[in-house]
Amino acid sequence: MRTELFVLLLLIIQFGSIGPAQSTHTPLFDGDSAYDHLAEQCNFGPRPPGSENLSLCRQYMVDELTESGWHVTLQNFTYLGVECVNVIARGDPEENGSIVLGAHYDTRPRADQDPNPGNRNIPIIGANDGASGVAILLELADVLPESVKAEVEIVLFDAEDSGGIDGWDWIVGSNHYVNQLPQFRRDEIAAMILVDLVGDTDLILKRESSSTRSLQDAVWEIAADLGLDDIFVDTVGGSILDDHRPFLTEHIPALDIIQHAPFPSTWHTLEDIPDNCSPESLDAVGRVVEVFVVGQVDSGATYIPNSIDFVIILMFVLPPLALIAVFIYYKRK
Repeated sequence: MRTELFVLLLLIIQFGSIGPAQSTHTPLFDGDSAYDHLAEQCNFGPRPPGSENLSLCRQYMVDELTESGWHVTLQNFTYLGVECVNVIARGDPEENGSIVLGAHYDTRPRADQDPNPGNRNIPIIGANDGASGVAILLELADVLPESVKAEVEIVLFDAEDSGGIDGWDWIVGSNHYVNQLPQFRRDEIAAMILVDLVGDTDLILKRESSSTRSLQDAVWEIAADLGLDDIFVDTVGGSILDDHRPFLTEHIPALDIIQHAPFPSTWHTLEDIPDNCSPESLDAVGRVVEVFVVGQVDSGATYIPNSIDFVIILMFVLPPLALIAVFIYYKRK
């Protein structure tokens, strides 16, 4: 009986244990190299869905991923008559990977937030809004240890940033990606990490409120351990409609790492250019995600969904069970 009670207590303790184990991994991420990837994307010019510039940029990304040893497939789809493409890279072609790292690579077709009304129909370069997240993932693709790559899938989403223009919706590419996932694949994804708007020279990352809190806690703890809690601040921002949302809808733990509340001053303006991004910002985010991925693969951690019902269970069911187990244990001694 004592053994059974001991096991019960262990299960209760383990059930409340979340997040990857502390990792001794020293990150190899290079912010300068990531910045080069950002600048290379911007050299193609504005990259709205269906454009020649975006096609050229996509080939650049495919070449970089392939050179880093990843197996790349293109997921083609059509939206409102426009041919779109998600880029999917796997460390092992025979494995799906339990971690999905995502970013969008298209750019806003119009600078509709530009302070100059005369600029608001001009497409943006998208150094921060688009290129920064992709830059981090391309650098991670190059530096992640070979031992963890089989557990990682990198997805670069098309058609995220045209919402509200010419009848387009937001997050089209990520919706398509998730809708195509079979149920077994949805079940095996332990964590989805999205990086978006992460290159600003004055980077402040508040907690995005719709993200899976337990997953967010794990990442923010790593940032604090790396001395980056001045960037990953322990403040709740807003709820953002972004490429993590389709994953959350399917009950897949997902986290949006994004500068918001407020967005950077260059957001959806003609000032969203490389000069207003920095290698230091990319380096900070890249190192945190790298350490998370290695720790996640080592620990196989699971993450508790944001659910009021589940919190009620934790608050009102588990404590009494623990007390009953302790009472029975000491009574039978």
